[in-house]
Formats: sequence, C-alpha cells, structure tokens
Amino acid sequence: MYNKQNEINKDFFKDQKNFLRVNLDDLLTKVKILISKLKDQKNENILLKENIKNLNLKISELKLLHTKLNTELINKDKEISDLKNSVLNSSGNKVSISDKNVAKTRIQELITRIDTHLENYENDESIR
Repeated sequence: MYNKQNEINKDFFKDQKNFLRVNLDDLLTKVKILISKLKDQKNENILLKENIKNLNLKISELKLLHTKLNTELINKDKEISDLKNSVLNSSGNKVSISDKNVAKTRIQELITRIDTHLENYENDESIR
C-alpha cells in the first residue's frame, strides 16, 4: 500500500512538474513579447524626440526669417516715408519733375516689394 501511495505521489509530482514547466514556458514567451514591445516603444520614442528636435530647429529658422523680413519691411517703409517727405518738402523748393518721377517710381517699387513679401508670408502662414 505504501508503494502504491508512493507511486501516486510520484505521478502527481511529475504532472505538477510538467504543468509548471508548461506555465513557465508560456510566461517566458509572454515576457519576451513584452520586452520586444518595450524595445519598439523606446525606438519610437527616440525617433519622435529626433523629430521634435528637427521641428524645433525649423521653427527657430522660420522665426529668424520672420524677424529678417520684418526688419526689411520696416526699412522699406522708412525709405518710403523718407521719399514721400522728400517729395512733399521739395514742392516749395521746385524739385525737377524727373526727380519727382524717380522718387514716385521708387516708392511704387518698394510698395510692390512689400506687398509681395506680405503675400508670401500669408501663403506660408496658410500652409502651416
């Protein structure tokens, strides 16, 4: 009877051992899958951080360009004002018609360039 009980216990422990082995293998497989997913997420995070860095650089470049264009517009606007004042002040001093025409043409050119800059800026803003 003792041998029979001993056999039953051995079989039971064998079954339990196999059951444990199967469950451990299943658990190991799941852990490997999780590790793989974690690595994929880390790689994706690295790519996203690089993308953010590149976008921030692009934003900085565009801000510099915006500042440069604004400075140019201010300078052109000042030049237009100076030319208008020159024309207005010279009305009593009898400035030649050719000088007035040159000033008028220059003012028109500057206004056209400013309009072009503004249109390009508006187009760039609508794209973003």
